[in-house]
Amino acid sequence: MLRKPSQQVLSALATLEGNSQFETVRSWLEDSLLDLYRDSARTKDEVLSRWQQGAAQAVEELLTKAKEAPEVIRKSR
Repeated sequence: MLRKPSQQVLSALATLEGNSQFETVRSWLEDSLLDLYRDSARTKDEVLSRWQQGAAQAVEELLTKAKEAPEVIRKSR
């Protein structure tokens, strides 16, 4: 799991919202997340499956924090 983001990190994530270059990165992360879920479901190796699940959780958490950052910052003001 990722460490809880500070206000400074949330603010930085919020400023990325709508940035076309960050949207390219977000799309790549979303595609990677789908790949991780798909690969995890298909693998027979339990250790690899657990690793992929952990990676998927971290990527998903990052995407969620980035999406929620503007609202969290707005509410904190």
